[in-house]
Amino acid sequence: MSEYLATPAETILFVEDEALVRMDMAEFLRERGYGVHEAATANEAIEALQAEFVVDLVFTDINLREGMNGLELAEWTVRHRPGVKILVTTGDASRMAGVPQTVESFLAKPYTGRDLVDRIKEALTKGSDDGARDRN
Repeated sequence: MSEYLATPAETILFVEDEALVRMDMAEFLRERGYGVHEAATANEAIEALQAEFVVDLVFTDINLREGMNGLELAEWTVRHRPGVKILVTTGDASRMAGVPQTVESFLAKPYTGRDLVDRIKEALTKGSDDGARDRN
């Protein structure tokens, strides 16, 4: 069995304003056993993070169309949901310089599903803080 088909217990909040990318990649992650919640904007993501379910990792595009961008969402997440891992993506290499140290990992666009799974695994293994499961 491929290592990509092992059933992980983690839940991903997938934040991407491009609907087709979000739906395709979210489905790809679900097929690999991840729990996935989807959000098209940072505001939707914050609503999900304030809800009563576990989120282990936020995967967000830096360039979101409405409201705050992905880096601002990452900062909000660090302040309000400590322990939740953060993985950001963008197709704009100039934005990479603005990625804060609190972000576990970066994935450049375009990426494949395999690239995404590898980077998620990497981000989830950084540090051993289990604060992601803290709903406070």
